[in-house]
Amino acid sequence: MRKLLRRGAVCAALVSAAVLSVPVVAQAAQPNQLCRTNSSAILYTSPDSGIWVPQNSLVRILDYRGPLHYLARYDGTVGQLERSRVIQESCYYQ
Repeated sequence: MRKLLRRGAVCAALVSAAVLSVPVVAQAAQPNQLCRTNSSAILYTSPDSGIWVPQNSLVRILDYRGPLHYLARYDGTVGQLERSRVIQESCYYQ
């Protein structure tokens, strides 16, 4: 009986360690959230043009465009913004 209990405790410890070692992925910003930029960036209005967005600016996320980009609005202009330029933890609804 003790051997079985020890085996169960070892299994539980291994499962617990595995769960704790899983890397945490940053949550993607959701549509209609305001988020801050972590560095200056270009909001691409076409493949070869866009407007400059300063660091720490508020942008509104309009849509999720996959792992690399968001459709976002800054200062009335809509375009694509690199997802890495957005501080995910700064996003909030207003």
